Amino acid sequence: MDERLQNAAMEGNVDALYSVLAEDPYVLERIDQETFVTTPLHTAAREGKIHFAKEILNLKPSFAWKRDHLGRSPLHLALEGKHLQEGLSPRDLDLEEKYQELVTWLIKHDSEVVRVKAKGMVTPLHYAAQLDDESSVADFLYVCPLSIEELTVESETVVHVAVKNGSLKAFKVLLGWLRRFNKEEILKWKDEEGNNPLHTAVSADQPEMVKLLIGYLKVNTNNSKGLTALDIFYVRRCQGSVDAAVGDVLLAANAKTASQLHLQSLRDSKKTLLVEYFSGGLPFPEKILKGFSLGYRRVHEVPLEVRNVLLVVAILIATATYQAALSPPGGDDGNLHPAVNNAGISNATSILCNTEPSEQHDIGTMIPRSSAQLSFLATNSLSSCNILYPMVLSLATFKAHTERPPEEPTFGKL
Repeated sequence: MDERLQNAAMEGNVDALYSVLAEDPYVLERIDQETFVTTPLHTAAREGKIHFAKEILNLKPSFAWKRDHLGRSPLHLALEGKHLQEGLSPRDLDLEEKYQELVTWLIKHDSEVVRVKAKGMVTPLHYAAQLDDESSVADFLYVCPLSIEELTVESETVVHVAVKNGSLKAFKVLLGWLRRFNKEEILKWKDEEGNNPLHTAVSADQPEMVKLLIGYLKVNTNNSKGLTALDIFYVRRCQGSVDAAVGDVLLAANAKTASQLHLQSLRDSKKTLLVEYFSGGLPFPEKILKGFSLGYRRVHEVPLEVRNVLLVVAILIATATYQAALSPPGGDDGNLHPAVNNAGISNATSILCNTEPSEQHDIGTMIPRSSAQLSFLATNSLSSCNILYPMVLSLATFKAHTERPPEEPTFGKL
């Protein structure tokens, strides 16, 4: 940038600005063509020169969006300048008000500059929350509500940033805005480590923020490392000094560690399985047991003699159906039987003459005379499946239960 223009911006000398423009009308155009540059507006914003900033913004509105080598916009620098004036002597309060006026002027000129991202993808809203500048946070949300959805390079929301930096005043403004506009869902957003604002508040040792967040978030949610808020508290306590009030707030809200939640889920799952078992229908093996008047017994509790009888009966039935399939009705064994009388011979001859097809066939194979024989085969095959299926199922169930240790019940201990 032209050195004379830089000096004019630092001093806030408007007349010097126009003198440079008179000598070089395209000086601002050349600056605007650069992607990352410290414009006269950046310098004026950093130094708090409100009148010079207004003049340069009027001449070149695009400078409000320009970013320097660190990605900072003039609004970032105005916030930084305002923060540096805090806590100074009363005579400097006037300068602080000028910075605030400059911030207000910039967002009135273009509200979208609230979403310009500097290094680390930090927007002016993130920066204001980091500085605990509650008035700027409120102004930014008012003029640009969508800025609440912007994330840093670590996937942190503005709530994460406020909590991490202990900015309680800015945090309360953010919480109130989210509640008023039904945006509480943003409180559940997690950073790149899977931490929601509650996890961050515990890590940052902020008991008051923890207490406020518990009203909006589930206290036992895990982060990406599988840690709950209470786990994080215990880890920090082992690492050094920590505010015991954080642990008191968590325990009062019935917070649990991840291991406690795991044990509880195991007990609940066993109860659920038992409820589903009693609520569902009877499996086939239990129907067989019920048919033999054995009542409600597990398979391994049925007497050995009864199990043997059931298996023998099933095997006999399966053998019968298998034999029927091997020797179906209507087959030819190859033996010629003498006719009893001529009438019988005549009838047999008549039947043989009407048999289709007439080609030769192997002995023992069925001669398909009608659809009834095909129906027999289909019915016999279905019967075989119905017998073999419960046999296999019963044997598998019996094997599973007999191999289980005697002291472990089938459905788990409650």
